[in-house]
Amino acid sequence: MKRLAISLSVCVALLGWTATGHAKRGGGKAAAPAADENAGGEGGDKAAGGEAAPASESLDTTSPEGEPAKIEEEIGGPKAQRPTTTLSWQDIVVVPRKAFIKSGRLELAPIAGITVNDNLIRHYMFAVDLNYFLTDALWVGLQGQYFVKQLSTQAELVGLQFNRISTMNRYLYGGQFNMGYVPVYGKFAWFNRSIVHWEIWALGGIGVTLTENISRDPADQDSKAFKNTALTPSFGIGSRFFLTQWLTVNFALRDYLIIDKYEPLPMGGVACTDSVDCKAKAPGVVVNNFVAYVGVGMYLPTKFSYKTPR
Repeated sequence: MKRLAISLSVCVALLGWTATGHAKRGGGKAAAPAADENAGGEGGDKAAGGEAAPASESLDTTSPEGEPAKIEEEIGGPKAQRPTTTLSWQDIVVVPRKAFIKSGRLELAPIAGITVNDNLIRHYMFAVDLNYFLTDALWVGLQGQYFVKQLSTQAELVGLQFNRISTMNRYLYGGQFNMGYVPVYGKFAWFNRSIVHWEIWALGGIGVTLTENISRDPADQDSKAFKNTALTPSFGIGSRFFLTQWLTVNFALRDYLIIDKYEPLPMGGVACTDSVDCKAKAPGVVVNNFVAYVGVGMYLPTKFSYKTPR
């Protein structure tokens, strides 16, 4: 009986030890959720047994601030380098700047022209404009002129057909003070290869012109010819085409209103005797002297800079 009792005690002990081990393994799995629930209530970083719970690796793509989280940093990978840029809204230009600025610059413009409205006598004009631009559209300037006359074939035919000699004056020198304004500015494509900028301008001026009458009788040219300093207002319209930062090509049509004096006609068979007498008796006339000319404009300084931002 004693041996039987010992054997039964050993069997009960073995069964109890086996049941206890199985209970421990099953209880560990069930205790994990409870530990997670208690983590937020008491410290949040320790398990139910008082030990710190291991951090879990998560692939959540949102950070606590609501910004996208970087997965590379979460899983310990290298941080990706993103390209940097300096572009901004200021780099988007809707209206480009003008290609040529004239404000504060000096223009030196040699000119060659010809009269277009007198069919008896023609004058070639060689002149120089010196303009200073107060703004990009407004300027003041001076013009000096030199004239070369040429008689046309009509002047000779009038004497042959009508037995009359035409009354004519020739121009020697002149000078003008001018003010100009640019009302139109534009550009156009040159054979789809380049952009040409241009403008239309208008000006008015006042000056004088030195004239000399051409005597009807060539023998009296030295004795009766006189010179006159004629007041000369003028008006004109023209255009500039910009080639470089300092060079332009200019075209214009200008009317010089010369208040002149012609050789007097003999009245009652009495003619003037000398140049002083002829000038005193000479009638005053207003002559529209239209001149078409072309020239180039050279600007100083040769470069310009913008004073306002884009």
